[in-house]
Amino acid sequence: MVGNLHLRAWRATSRLFDDIIEEREATEAFDIQIHRTRWLVDGDAAFKPALPFIEMMLSPQKFVQGSYTPHAGGARYVPLGDVSFVPREAELHCRVQPGAQRSISCIFDVDRIAARAGIEWTWPDFDLEEALDLGNGYIRMALRRIAEELFSPSFASVAQIECSLMFVAMELLRVLGHDTRQQQPEAGRLTQRQLDRLREMVIDSIGEIPSLGELAAENGLCGRKLASAYRRTTGSTLRSFLANARLERAKMLLPDRSLLIKQVAYDCGFKNSASFTAAFRKATGLTPAEYRTAIGA
Repeated sequence: MVGNLHLRAWRATSRLFDDIIEEREATEAFDIQIHRTRWLVDGDAAFKPALPFIEMMLSPQKFVQGSYTPHAGGARYVPLGDVSFVPREAELHCRVQPGAQRSISCIFDVDRIAARAGIEWTWPDFDLEEALDLGNGYIRMALRRIAEELFSPSFASVAQIECSLMFVAMELLRVLGHDTRQQQPEAGRLTQRQLDRLREMVIDSIGEIPSLGELAAENGLCGRKLASAYRRTTGSTLRSFLANARLERAKMLLPDRSLLIKQVAYDCGFKNSASFTAAFRKATGLTPAEYRTAIGA
């Protein structure tokens, strides 16, 4: 067993947090936990995992900042993003503020998992700070799938989790290694980085959906060209992407019972609870309240 490396990896000068593990699945290749953590006081700590570690926030609040160079001149602490990655034996120094958050955290032995697939694994050299805020929708999707598997295990659950972790590792390799094959698309199409940025802007923003003009400006295009390029790249419309992305955000927020349904509706850009419920039920077959109950939140 990997064991409870999550808490053993933390070093702090005082008692910084209380932690409840809601769900857990662990094998010799991974240790995955759903945490509900309450940061008690302002403080500093260091986090040094023995194996690669990735975490995704399941609640929108952010109370932790990180830096890999806390003692260097001009050291800069940055807020940890919804998804953050820490390589094995890398020491991340953290500053925390009081507050409560919910997360899924994964420590995984990528060498062991990759070997089963006949892959010899090597991490690329990359900027560690870049990994503290991974705006990548594919990694979020895989981690949400793993979280669902913990709440409601299905057939061959461990194998499915390992496949998802392998997908996460491959996506980390692509993103952190800056695969140039993804950066030069055919004329009139979007790069993978542009697609990821669109997803990040829509899913991570709270309240009103970014306007077409804002999305287009972020990608250096006008609104008409962005909509055309998105359809040519993905085969679906930008309008349907915006609707589906907001529902994905809702699925990420609903497990947090401290959020009222109407608050989730607002945070996902819906004008009221009724329109949110109608859209959510049309997409999933469940109301938001039924979905929250079904996943055991």
